[in-house]
Amino acid sequence: ELEELAERERQLYEARERGEAIEDYEQAGSGMSAFQLVWRTRYLLLIGLLVLFLNWVNTVGGYIFDAVLADAATAAVEAGTAGGLDRGEWLGKQYASFYSVMTFVGLLIQLFVTSRVVKYLGVRWGLLLLPLFSLGAYSVIALIPSLAVVRWAKTVENATDYSLYNTLRAMLFLPTTREQKYKAKQVTDSFSQRAGDVLSAGIVFVGTMLGLSLLGFAIVNIVLVLGWLYVAFAIGREYDSLVASGKPPQPRQVRLAPTEVGVIRYR
Repeated sequence: ELEELAERERQLYEARERGEAIEDYEQAGSGMSAFQLVWRTRYLLLIGLLVLFLNWVNTVGGYIFDAVLADAATAAVEAGTAGGLDRGEWLGKQYASFYSVMTFVGLLIQLFVTSRVVKYLGVRWGLLLLPLFSLGAYSVIALIPSLAVVRWAKTVENATDYSLYNTLRAMLFLPTTREQKYKAKQVTDSFSQRAGDVLSAGIVFVGTMLGLSLLGFAIVNIVLVLGWLYVAFAIGREYDSLVASGKPPQPRQVRLAPTEVGVIRYR
C-alpha cells in the first residue's frame, strides 16, 4: 500500500512539473481553515480524536504513576529503605531510572518492532496494539496497584507511543492531500494533543475533589481506552478504504442557501 501511495504522489508531481491540469480536489484546494477542514472531513476528525484519546489516557496514567511513586517514596523514607536519601532525592533517582529505561525500550521498539508491525499487520491493525495493551495494563493496575506493575505498564505504554504509535500516526496522513497535510496536521498535533491534556487535568481535578482512589482512576482510564479502541478501529478501516481507492478524503459538502450563490461548494 505504501508503494501505491508513493507512485500516486510521483505521478501527481510529474504532472504538475509538465504543467498539466489535474482536475481533482487535491489540486483545487478547499479554501477552508484548518479547523473547518478537520471538522468537515471525517477521516481527519477521526485522526484528531485518536490523538485526543491517546493523550487523555496517557496523561491520566501518568497521574496514577506519579501518585503511586509518591506513596512509595514516603513509605521508603519512613521504613529506612531509601538508602540514606531523602524523599526528593529518592523520587529523583526513581524518575531518572524510569525515563532511562523507557527511552531504551522505545529505541528497541523503533528498531526491531515498528517496521515489522507495518509490514505484517499494516496501519489498520497496528493502530489497535497500543490501546489493547493499555486496556490490559489498566485492568491489571485496577487489581494490583503496586509500583512495579504501574511502572512497567507506563514504561511500555510511553515507549510504544513515542516509537510505534508516533510512526503510525504520521502514516495516517499518507493518503491525504497536500493541503490536508499542512493544515489538518497542525490541528491534530497541537490542539487535539493539548485538548487531551486539559481533559485529563479535568478528570484528575474532579476525581481528587470526590476522593477517587487509584482504583477509580484506573477504571476511568479503562472506559477511555474503550473509546480509543473504537476510534482506532474506525480510522483503520477508513485508511484501508482510502488506500484502496487511491483518492484522498473528501470534506462534507455544504449546500448554500438560495439567497447565497446558489451552488454547492466547499466552505
